Amino acid sequence: MKKLIQYGIILGIGGVFLFFVFRDTNWNALFEKMAAANFSWLLLGVVISILSHWIRAYRATQLYEAMHFKVSTTHSFYAVLVGYMMNYIIPRAGEISRCAALSKTDDLPLEKSLGSVVTERIVDMVLLMIILGIIFLMQFDLISDFITKTLSNSNVENGKDVTNWKLIALGILAGFGALVFIFRRKLVQTKLFIRIFGLIQGFGDGLLSIRHVRNPLQFILLSIAIWVGYILMMYFCLFAMEPTSHLSFADCLIVFAIGTIGIVLPAPGAGAGTYHFFVMQSLLLFGVAKEDGIAYATMVHGIQMIVLLILGAIASVLVVAQQKKKINEQA
Repeated sequence: MKKLIQYGIILGIGGVFLFFVFRDTNWNALFEKMAAANFSWLLLGVVISILSHWIRAYRATQLYEAMHFKVSTTHSFYAVLVGYMMNYIIPRAGEISRCAALSKTDDLPLEKSLGSVVTERIVDMVLLMIILGIIFLMQFDLISDFITKTLSNSNVENGKDVTNWKLIALGILAGFGALVFIFRRKLVQTKLFIRIFGLIQGFGDGLLSIRHVRNPLQFILLSIAIWVGYILMMYFCLFAMEPTSHLSFADCLIVFAIGTIGIVLPAPGAGAGTYHFFVMQSLLLFGVAKEDGIAYATMVHGIQMIVLLILGAIASVLVVAQQKKKINEQA
């Protein structure tokens, strides 16, 4: 019952965003915009994203090796593709599916591979926060404009903000900090604090586990390369459409930062609806019309979904074939 409620909430979030994005869409015009796109740039973006997935698979083998399990990059890549495919079919099912695939091909215990996935997620989250923090500092004014226009009811009249939300935010943070300091002794005894502290400690343990891999520096560099690949994929896809082709790499960083919100939010189809909304909103900052922003987001999300569903299906077949081969060899 709990799972059904969770899936219902996830479907509801995605449905609301999809409705908001596509409610006034002229579908014929949308398909015409996508049909006129230069698919060579989209193909280049897909190739870069697949390379990033392969790097993710190779990075994972270092964690498996640290647990004394020898897993080939090929099998790890199969598992990554299966995981991505399942994320499009069942929300948040990718991690379990990925680990299940490795248990079939390499007899890697489910609980051990799940532990490695947690470590990967922690490293990715820390790096993502660092990347987003750098982008935020570099492009503070643009992102603050996005927040003002999208997440607040204040308007800009005659070039002046009706409400200076920055000062309000600082005031709220200062007040919150003062309350935490005053009631700190009582807060540390609450279940919520204990749980948050446990999560923070888990993050620390996950990061420290990198020490057990054979080459920690290489592991970190591979992690950075994964995110660089994701950014480059989005950047090259911008050239596929005339209305977005003028954006610079710095502009792409803003689109990536805001679009990442749509991926992080729980939604079916790996960000269906939420990704479209935030990418479309971010492109508005650079003068890209809403319809063109929707077309771009739909193409990038759609082609990724199609490719990963196909590759994931092929990888699933190969996983089963490898399992049968292993059973026959042991017989």
